[in-house]
Amino acid sequence: MRRDKLEKFIGKRVTIVLNDSDEITGELHKTGEDMFKKDANLYIPKNYYTLINPKCHLIFRSSHVKKIQLNKC
Repeated sequence: MRRDKLEKFIGKRVTIVLNDSDEITGELHKTGEDMFKKDANLYIPKNYYTLINPKCHLIFRSSHVKKIQLNKC
Protein backbone atom coordinates (compact mmCIF):
# COMPACT_ATOMS: atom_id res chain seq x y z
CA MET A 1 0.00 0.00 0.00
CA ARG A 2 1.25 3.49 -0.71
CA ARG A 3 2.45 5.57 2.21
CA ASP A 4 0.20 8.55 1.48
CA LYS A 5 -2.91 6.35 1.61
CA LEU A 6 -1.82 4.70 4.87
CA GLU A 7 -0.96 8.01 6.55
CA LYS A 8 -4.56 9.22 6.18
CA PHE A 9 -5.42 6.76 8.98
CA ILE A 10 -2.72 7.78 11.51
CA GLY A 11 -4.18 8.24 14.99
CA LYS A 12 -7.34 6.30 14.12
CA ARG A 13 -8.47 2.82 15.10
CA VAL A 14 -8.15 0.55 12.08
CA THR A 15 -8.04 -3.08 11.02
CA ILE A 16 -5.26 -4.03 8.65
CA VAL A 17 -4.60 -7.15 6.63
CA LEU A 18 -0.92 -7.87 6.07
CA ASN A 19 0.64 -9.69 3.11
CA ASP A 20 0.72 -12.95 5.12
CA SER A 21 -3.09 -12.61 5.65
CA ASP A 22 -2.81 -11.71 9.35
CA GLU A 23 -5.64 -9.39 10.39
CA ILE A 24 -4.86 -7.00 13.26
CA THR A 25 -6.84 -4.20 14.89
CA GLY A 26 -5.39 -1.23 16.75
CA GLU A 27 -4.54 2.45 16.67
CA LEU A 28 -2.23 3.33 13.78
CA HIS A 29 0.88 5.44 14.45
CA LYS A 30 4.13 6.22 12.69
CA THR A 31 7.41 5.28 14.40
CA GLY A 32 9.48 8.23 15.58
CA GLU A 33 6.55 10.12 17.12
CA ASP A 34 7.24 12.02 20.36
CA MET A 35 5.05 9.63 22.35
CA PHE A 36 7.61 6.87 21.68
CA LYS A 37 10.72 8.74 22.93
CA LYS A 38 11.19 6.33 25.84
CA ASP A 39 10.90 3.22 23.65
CA ALA A 40 13.83 3.01 21.22
CA ASN A 41 12.17 0.17 19.28
CA LEU A 42 9.33 2.50 18.29
CA TYR A 43 11.25 5.80 18.17
CA ILE A 44 14.43 5.12 16.20
CA PRO A 45 13.19 3.25 13.07
CA LYS A 46 12.12 5.59 10.26
CA ASN A 47 9.48 4.95 7.60
CA TYR A 48 7.77 2.26 9.68
CA TYR A 49 4.29 2.13 11.18
CA THR A 50 2.93 0.57 14.34
CA LEU A 51 -0.45 -0.65 15.48
CA ILE A 52 -1.02 -0.20 19.18
CA ASN A 53 -3.49 -2.50 20.90
CA PRO A 54 -3.62 -4.03 24.41
CA LYS A 55 -2.03 -7.30 23.26
CA CYS A 56 1.01 -6.12 21.27
CA HIS A 57 2.80 -3.41 19.35
CA LEU A 58 3.34 -4.45 15.75
CA ILE A 59 5.94 -2.71 13.57
CA PHE A 60 5.62 -2.90 9.78
CA ARG A 61 6.27 -1.05 6.53
CA SER A 62 3.54 0.34 4.33
CA SER A 63 4.43 -2.23 1.69
CA HIS A 64 3.40 -5.02 4.08
CA VAL A 65 -0.21 -3.78 4.19
CA LYS A 66 -2.60 -5.42 1.78
CA LYS A 67 -5.84 -3.80 3.04
CA ILE A 68 -6.84 -1.21 5.66
CA GLN A 69 -10.30 -0.49 7.07
CA LEU A 70 -11.42 2.20 9.52
CA ASN A 71 -13.21 0.94 12.66
CA LYS A 72 -16.14 3.08 13.78
CA CYS A 73 -16.09 2.16 17.48
